[in-house]
Amino acid sequence: MPKGRPTQGKWVTHKIPILGRRNCYIYKRPNSEVWQYYLQMDGEGQLRASTRIEGSKDDINVGQEEAIEFATNKYLDARGRSQTGMKAIVKKKLFDLMDDFLKEEKKRIRPYNVDGYITERTFYAKNHHLNLLKKFYSGKNIAIEKIDWEKLYDYPLWRAKEKCNKQNPIAIKPPKTQQTISAELTTIRGYFAFLLKRGYILKVPEFKRVVREKREEISRDYLNYKQYKQTNNTLTAWAKSKTATPSQTYNRHVLRNAIFIMTNSLLRVGTLRNLEWRDLDVAENLDEEQQKIGHLIRVRKEACKVGVSRKVISPTVEYFNRIRELAGIPKAPRSQFPHVPPEYMNFPILSKWKKVDERMGNGTFYREWCKIKELCQARYWGSKNITWYSFRHTGITFNIERKVPLLQLAKIAGTSLKEIEHTYYHHEQESKETWNMFTQNRIFWNKIKADKNDLVAIDKLLEEVEV
Repeated sequence: MPKGRPTQGKWVTHKIPILGRRNCYIYKRPNSEVWQYYLQMDGEGQLRASTRIEGSKDDINVGQEEAIEFATNKYLDARGRSQTGMKAIVKKKLFDLMDDFLKEEKKRIRPYNVDGYITERTFYAKNHHLNLLKKFYSGKNIAIEKIDWEKLYDYPLWRAKEKCNKQNPIAIKPPKTQQTISAELTTIRGYFAFLLKRGYILKVPEFKRVVREKREEISRDYLNYKQYKQTNNTLTAWAKSKTATPSQTYNRHVLRNAIFIMTNSLLRVGTLRNLEWRDLDVAENLDEEQQKIGHLIRVRKEACKVGVSRKVISPTVEYFNRIRELAGIPKAPRSQFPHVPPEYMNFPILSKWKKVDERMGNGTFYREWCKIKELCQARYWGSKNITWYSFRHTGITFNIERKVPLLQLAKIAGTSLKEIEHTYYHHEQESKETWNMFTQNRIFWNKIKADKNDLVAIDKLLEEVEV
C-alpha cells in the first residue's frame, strides 16, 4: 500500500472499494458527510479529492451509488489515459501548467539569439500571449480534461473581436493585424506541445486558420525626404530649447544624434542601445579626409537581434563625436576614432546624464520618444505609425531610392535580400511622389553625382533639398 493517510480508522470512514480494486475507493472523512474518492497509480502517486456528493454520517447508503459511479468513471479515465501513454493522475490545472511551461522557457533565455534558445524579449512576449489565453477562459483555471477543444478552435475569432478593459489578468483590444494573432498562436501551440510532451494531452489542438497580411500590407512606416528633414529641423529646435533642464537638454541632444545614426548606419534601435565605445573603429580603407566622415561599427552578436556579428561602414563620425562630447568623455590625445580613453571603452555609448558607465534607461528613452511624437505626429507624420525602428526603415528606403545595390544594402542592414525586397519597397503612388521630388530638386542629384565615390551622410545630402 502507498504511504500516506491511513485507509481506515479515525481518518477514513465508510470505505468502499471501486471495482474491487485496492488502489481506488470512496470514503468519508470523520467530520464530513461528503463522499471522497481515492486513486493511486504506480509511478504517479495518489490523489484524494471530493466527489461533491452528499452522504450521511450515520447511513452509508445515502449518496453511495452516485459516489461509486463518479469514482468508477475517474478510475476508468485514469486507466485509459495510462494505456495511451498519458499521465493517469493530473493534479495541476491549465493555468498552473502555464507556470511550469514558462519556468522551462525561462531556462532558455540568452542575451542574444542563439539556435535553440530565446531572448528575454521573446520570453515576455510568450508570457503576454499566455495571459491572453487566460483572458480567453475568463480567468477560470480549468482542469485539463475539461478543455473544450471546439471552443479553443475559435480563439482567433475571439481575439479579433474581443475588447475588455478589465485587468483579469490583462486588458485587451483587437490587434491591428492578423500577423499578431498568428504570433500568439505560435506561443499557444508551443504551450500545448509542452503538455503533449509531458503526457497531459493526446495532441496539439487545431485553430481556425488565420490569413496573415502580405508583407507589402504591413511594411513598416517610414519618413519620406520632406518629412525627415522637417522632423530634423523640429528636433534641433527641441534639443536647443532654453526652457529644458540640463538633464533634458542632454537627453534630447543624445537622442537627436541617435536618430541620425540609425538613419545613416541602418542599425536596429536595440543594437544602437547596446553599443559600447569599443565597438567603434577607424575605417582604414578610407583616405584621411573620408575618415573624418566614415568609420566602422563592429556589431557584436550579443548586441543585435539576429545574434550574428557583422561590420558596418557608416558616415556617422560626427554624430558619435557629438555624443562623446555631450557625455563629457575627454578626447584622447593623438588617438584614432572614436578618440575615447581606454578606461571608457567598455562604457555604453548611449549613457545616462553624468553617469557614463550606465546605459540610458528604458524610461528615459521612451518618455522622450513620446515627446518627439507629440511634436511631429500631427505636423509631419500624419497617419503614419512612426517608431524608433522607423528611422532604420527610413535609411534603408533612402538607400533603395539612391540605387544602392540591394545585396550590399542587405549585408549592411543585417537582414536578408528577401526582406529588403518584400518589406522595404513601397507602393507605386509614393514611389512616384519620390520621383517627382527627385526631378524637381536637381541640386540634390548634382550633389549625389559629385559625391558618388565619397561617403556622405544622408543628412548632409538633404541640406540642399527644397521642402
